[in-house]
Amino acid sequence: MWLNTCARPREPSEGCTLPDRVPAVLDKLIEALERQGLESESLYQTSSDSTGPPELRQALDTDPVSVNLDQYEVAVLSDTLRAFLHDLPFPIIPAVVYSELVYTAQETQSIEECGEKLKRILESPSVPHVNHKLLVLLVRHLVRVAQSGAQNQAIPRLLGQAFSEVIFKHSHLSADVNPEQHMKIMEALIVAGGLMELQEAPAPESTLARVKGQASPFGHAINP
Repeated sequence: MWLNTCARPREPSEGCTLPDRVPAVLDKLIEALERQGLESESLYQTSSDSTGPPELRQALDTDPVSVNLDQYEVAVLSDTLRAFLHDLPFPIIPAVVYSELVYTAQETQSIEECGEKLKRILESPSVPHVNHKLLVLLVRHLVRVAQSGAQNQAIPRLLGQAFSEVIFKHSHLSADVNPEQHMKIMEALIVAGGLMELQEAPAPESTLARVKGQASPFGHAINP
């Protein structure tokens, strides 16, 4: 089971935030999927109870730098990606912007206009960098999947439906909001072309190269 470094807070606004390494693991899964899966007819088209093979989950938990994802089929990688997001113990959408996102989705009829407004909200400095980076990677991936929709019929609405539950699972007050609003938020972000990546100082080495020796997103040390 993927674990975290501290106990899950009773409310999403309390306690810990997403570990810094989460975007690097997500990026690795996305890269593997896009090398072989963008034209797959089954990519994200159905819900699945599968969480991926235990050995893959263990490898991502302990040594994501070294794991070879090319040996796994598209269905396995897509199930593992969704399970990875589902098992994150803290909100992907911060409580500080959640209500504003839902209000915007409710009050803006045009999906294109809604997407542009949502992007501005999520690019606020109040959104933690790790959360923003994760959303940038995921939504850009879904945009690319949607752009290959002639092959796999992955329209933004279906992709929003496929990911809204895992994205909003721990969000503040999400149980009181119509799930259709969560789907619309994801759909609108995809239609709007994804989020802009915030500028940061260049690192001397790749993100994944730095993770050896650090704690994993789920509480284990990374093998040197």
